[in-house]
Amino acid sequence: MQSAHVSEIFNSIQGEGPYVGVRQVFLRFQECQLHCAYCDTPDTRTFSDSCRIEKEAGTCDFIKVNNPLSRDYVQKAIRKLWTPSTKHIALTGGEPLIHVGFIRELETGYPLYLETNSGFPEKARELGNIIDIASCDIKLPEHEATDHYHELLEKELETISIFRETSETFVKIIILPETTIRSISPAVEGIASIDREIMLVLQPVTASGEKKGVPPAVITELMDFAGKKLKDVRVIPQTHKLVGLL
Repeated sequence: MQSAHVSEIFNSIQGEGPYVGVRQVFLRFQECQLHCAYCDTPDTRTFSDSCRIEKEAGTCDFIKVNNPLSRDYVQKAIRKLWTPSTKHIALTGGEPLIHVGFIRELETGYPLYLETNSGFPEKARELGNIIDIASCDIKLPEHEATDHYHELLEKELETISIFRETSETFVKIIILPETTIRSISPAVEGIASIDREIMLVLQPVTASGEKKGVPPAVITELMDFAGKKLKDVRVIPQTHKLVGLL
């Protein structure tokens, strides 16, 4: 039986992308191969010996348990946190595709919503058609996610192409104040080469502390550029941060 290092399991509202406002049980895995400058969960990049699990849905009251967690334990935790308005299990991280074997063994009967940095196309293939919705990130050079940007971009586009064949798929790109048409162009062109119908969500980075927000003129310029190549371009901020949700 598979086990996995998990950061947390809780019930909350999806705050990003076109499914904003949908209630989900979040299964947040540990470990990530990237080091994005804007990351809001840097503690999940590496393994830790503990995980927190919400006691009851929506209470933000957690218990700590030891890692790694067995498949059966995680399934029971998810079922306990499921509510009548909950729609999906959100597989997030960290990077959930690192734990593809564990995901394949999950047997909850609930739809799976994958949030991935898209850097593992070979692992995406292993999931076949068990993912219902794939939220695929594309990183930009200014994200400082990797020292091998073009290699990562190729993998991201391949992952998007794989999920496009089996799942509802959209792409999300984080926009920083310094993002330009030049930096976003290879990503937009790559998406369009797969399918112009793929939805692109431009997500302005959330301002906090010394982290500045994105000027409106930058957002609209990038949106219009992408709109020349793709049929469905949207700007959606991190709404859960606006209302203080996890």
